[in-house]
Amino acid sequence: MNNLSTFSSDQAPGKLQKGSRLLRLWYRMTSPPEPDESAPFEERELFRRGRTGSQISIFLFILVLISYPAALTGPHNPLLIIILTVDLFGLTLAMLLNRSKKVTVAGIVVVLCMTVSPIVDILTIPGGVNTSALTVFVLLVLPLMCAVSFLSPWWVFPIAAINSLFALYALLIMPSSGELHEVLKVGFPGIFTPILLSQAIVSIVSFLWVRGAVQALRRADQAEEIAEYERREVERQKQEIDQKKQIDYGIEQILVSLNKAANGEADVKVPLDQNNILWRVGYSINNLLARIHAFREERLELAEPSDDGSYAPS
Repeated sequence: MNNLSTFSSDQAPGKLQKGSRLLRLWYRMTSPPEPDESAPFEERELFRRGRTGSQISIFLFILVLISYPAALTGPHNPLLIIILTVDLFGLTLAMLLNRSKKVTVAGIVVVLCMTVSPIVDILTIPGGVNTSALTVFVLLVLPLMCAVSFLSPWWVFPIAAINSLFALYALLIMPSSGELHEVLKVGFPGIFTPILLSQAIVSIVSFLWVRGAVQALRRADQAEEIAEYERREVERQKQEIDQKKQIDYGIEQILVSLNKAANGEADVKVPLDQNNILWRVGYSINNLLARIHAFREERLELAEPSDDGSYAPS
């Protein structure tokens, strides 16, 4: 038992990692590229729908593939193989579109495949609708799940209406055969009501769930935007405080230097470096003070001695 436990614990991470690699590979082939964290909400919502559609498509591919043996061996509908092949082609095309960020178009293709396939299957049953066809009506919930995965949540309601109207048409107007024909004469509400309820319940629940998820993501996005705005505001206020300190310091140094120059001190400079916002002003003042100092030196050199031994300009 200890050896078995050790073996299981050692192998489980490897299996999980292998499954994760396969899932990442599937996403690279069928899902839109993941946007940056700084991307707008619309782009991230598009990625969410594309990634969810990529996940649900795994189940759809498996469902279509495992239906081939029944189509080959069962007497249900000879056109079922063609229907399944068209579904495979449509799902493959939808995943290529999904990878290219055309999520809405991909969703429409998937929804059409999952809606039209069971409808065509029921319409082409030899001899009319029979009891074995009732299980196909269950598959009409698939386009609802596809719609809320790929498309906007409200799409689920018109699709549910179409499915319900078709079920009503198939059970009331289409020819029926076998035991189902007799049951529909006396127990039509008992057959149609579960189909209608399944469409209504799945539509409402999936709509509320997806809408709530989108609203939660939008609130989180708004909270992030507010936090980012507050962070930038704090940085802006800090920059303003730093600039005010630099301006106060620069003005103080300029006044001190000008006072020294006015008192006759030679070679006065404003001690401001390029990190100060007023360094250009200080640089211009330093040039002016240097020219004034040079002008004074030049006048002293050109001055002539007076009778009392002092110098005066000539």
